[in-house]
Amino acid sequence: MASVDSGDSGSEKRGRKKNKWQQRKRLGFHIDMTPYVDVIMLLLTFFIMTSTLNQPQVMQINLPKGDQTEVVKVDMGNVVFIRVSEKGNIGLSKGKSDGTEDQPIKVNLQQMKQYIEGWGTANKDMIMILKFHRKAKYDLMISVLDEINRAAIEKRYSFSKMEEPDFKVLEAIGG
Repeated sequence: MASVDSGDSGSEKRGRKKNKWQQRKRLGFHIDMTPYVDVIMLLLTFFIMTSTLNQPQVMQINLPKGDQTEVVKVDMGNVVFIRVSEKGNIGLSKGKSDGTEDQPIKVNLQQMKQYIEGWGTANKDMIMILKFHRKAKYDLMISVLDEINRAAIEKRYSFSKMEEPDFKVLEAIGG
């Protein structure tokens, strides 16, 4: 582990006599660090193996199987459209039973939660259709989904592709 170097050069053996201050010699120490490196590696391995790492938060999304033979009929009076533009504007509109929809409302995230909760308590069969612009930021999509999950309603929503009429609706709210 450690060794002491006495520094004997053999000069006293030859019969020379030195002064008192010259007779004292400094002792040099040599410490072998190899066992310390082994202990450090064992401690590091121990802490890595026993520590609990954060579990990644994964959002469960059920995607359709792609079989379009089964079409679900939905009363448009139960539908709420949530459209998000490229600029981050959020537009909400309710569907009507005759197949049309109300004038869209431009909201922010906090207002969106309030509208959704109000409409969800009034209509227990509410279904939200989420439409995001392809160039919209991903973190905005996650924020919208978080606000939907925070709302105190039964959560039923579906993602849909944004089409030309949706772009016109977004232009009406400032796109």
